[in-house]
Amino acid sequence: MVQPARTQSKMTAHGHSASERALKGPRPTPQTPRRAPPPALSPAFRRGAASPGLRHLLEDWVTVCDRLREAQHVALFLDFDGTLVPLQSRPEDVWLEGRTRRVLRRLLRHPRATLWIISGRRRTDVRKRVGVSGLHYAGLHGFERRGKGPMPSRVRTMLVHARKQLAELLEALPGAWIENKGLSLVAHYGGPSEAAARGVRRAVRQVCEEFAPDLRVLPGKKVWELLPAEVQGKGAAVRALLADLPPRTLPIYLGDDATDESAFRALPEGLTVRVGTRLPTRARFELRSPQEAREFLERLAAELARGGVGRTLKETKPEDCKVR
Repeated sequence: MVQPARTQSKMTAHGHSASERALKGPRPTPQTPRRAPPPALSPAFRRGAASPGLRHLLEDWVTVCDRLREAQHVALFLDFDGTLVPLQSRPEDVWLEGRTRRVLRRLLRHPRATLWIISGRRRTDVRKRVGVSGLHYAGLHGFERRGKGPMPSRVRTMLVHARKQLAELLEALPGAWIENKGLSLVAHYGGPSEAAARGVRRAVRQVCEEFAPDLRVLPGKKVWELLPAEVQGKGAAVRALLADLPPRTLPIYLGDDATDESAFRALPEGLTVRVGTRLPTRARFELRSPQEAREFLERLAAELARGGVGRTLKETKPEDCKVR
């Protein structure tokens, strides 16, 4: 039975080809696909691809200091659910706590820092739950942001038809329900049943094929999200946002799951940080929890207050970069 739409839950995402592989099940390991070259940065930032082993960011603070010293500007990209706040079974109960809100406000005051929240939630929802004015917000995996045009009306019409077809296919599956996010559809399945997962996967695959190439699918934790092809993901979003920032901008990206992997791939020369469960990732650093993410933000705010961005070696004191 298809239950009514609920407040959006945490979504995860891969690129389009990865989504198709997930829907079709196991298959032979494909050849490594060619990726578009990363955005050009100054020679000071050309440090190669992600390290094979994750390093804990708070235990490698010297690297953070070094990268800040080389930069003239900092672009801080932050996921919300699972990164700034713990994941909850009821996403409508999630709100940013006061201590994290205060450190975001401190970071906002720095003239050489630009802050973005990039979430799978709708933009109005995540902005309400963070509650910090002056921040830049991008919802729907980076698609909804200021200056971005609205979704074409034909896409909204397509989603209405896709939802009707998906509802009919899921009706006979116990525990399956559809979350209608307006510009995307999320097929949920409850419990550990592999049969339910296979049934939802078949239904999503059928709808995706019916509306191809206008729909793409993003697999998540007990969910499949159907999105318009116009929603290209967080990697495309951060590349576009960096293009508008000053030269020698250091990108720092914190995220907790597969929806953030495209952003990690798009920023091979930035400080990319996986928060939470240690799974295969393109990030170069790790933090274990939203609490450690907040601690990182507090240290970063203190470093920026000391003038850490763009300082010369002569201006940097050894004690500034000690792990505290």
